[in-house]
Amino acid sequence: MLGIVEFGVFKMTTHGSEGMGIQQDANFPFSFSSAINLPGFNLGLAEMLDEADDFLFVMDPQGRVLSFKARNGSGLSLFTPSRLMVRDMMPIRARQKFVQALDQVTNGNRFAMFEAMLMLPEKGAAWYEFRLFPTIDHHLVLFIWNINDYKNISSTISNIPFSIEKMIKGWSHALYLRDFETEDHTRRVVTMTMRLAARLGVPEQEMLHLRRGGELHDIGKIAIPDRILLKSGALDEEEWRVMHRHPIIAIDLLTSVPHLGRSLEIPRSHHEKWDGSGYPDGLTGEHIPLSARIFAFADVYDALTSDRPYRRAWSQVDALQYIRKQSGRHFDPSIMPVFIDMLSGG
Repeated sequence: MLGIVEFGVFKMTTHGSEGMGIQQDANFPFSFSSAINLPGFNLGLAEMLDEADDFLFVMDPQGRVLSFKARNGSGLSLFTPSRLMVRDMMPIRARQKFVQALDQVTNGNRFAMFEAMLMLPEKGAAWYEFRLFPTIDHHLVLFIWNINDYKNISSTISNIPFSIEKMIKGWSHALYLRDFETEDHTRRVVTMTMRLAARLGVPEQEMLHLRRGGELHDIGKIAIPDRILLKSGALDEEEWRVMHRHPIIAIDLLTSVPHLGRSLEIPRSHHEKWDGSGYPDGLTGEHIPLSARIFAFADVYDALTSDRPYRRAWSQVDALQYIRKQSGRHFDPSIMPVFIDMLSGG
């Protein structure tokens, strides 16, 4: 029988602590007006996409949905259905591609992706990209996003840079739904990194790698389990060990993307520290790529001056004082005065 199915959901608020969000109860119903109300309910993917922009499903290894998240405009919703199989929601052609992608990931691929045109009841024909990848705890994540704009452009333009930008944008959208990190955070740190690099005289041809690397810096968190990624309190020692794997996960995900080599310095090395106490490789001093040393200033500063679940944002004065104290420990001492001057209005 056709009807409106409403779900109790959580509205997600973001505090930017290592990209972690907090779930808070809220009256934020999200209805799928064309959903079919069956025992355990079964939702058609086309009907769902008529009412949301992007979807991200967390599934068990058999493809049974554990939770799914939707974005509609600036709103975010988290759903926890009782029983739902992703393959049963898909039109037959998309279902065949999904089964093939599932087989690829099950057999060891870091991720699989495919495109499919879906006929939506209200919006009509639209192209969607599907990205499937495993998490550390052996769950599966399926991200679905609308790529109509890219399809329209690619009908007249076909080149490698365009394809790379599409790949980056898709991962950024997926991470946003995965851990509810604000896109504003990425924009801020990328802008700040580019400003600092310009002051340091970084050649123009290197700026593209800095921007792409900054946009992808935390993409490895996409495979971190929800119990850690969305934890509202402080992580324990074992949880931190898992979280510290996200730079290597980023490299596993992105190594196969053509022409991204130089851009991967930031995703891999932005948590390294000048004195060698960082991760994942324990690099010291100038063994840390320059791009990652530059990015670290922006990333830490933005973290300090943003609200956290366990503290309020620091003032600029306190944040810059901390960065001064960490010169030669966390940060490259030759870059520190340039960054301080830039943030102080010099």
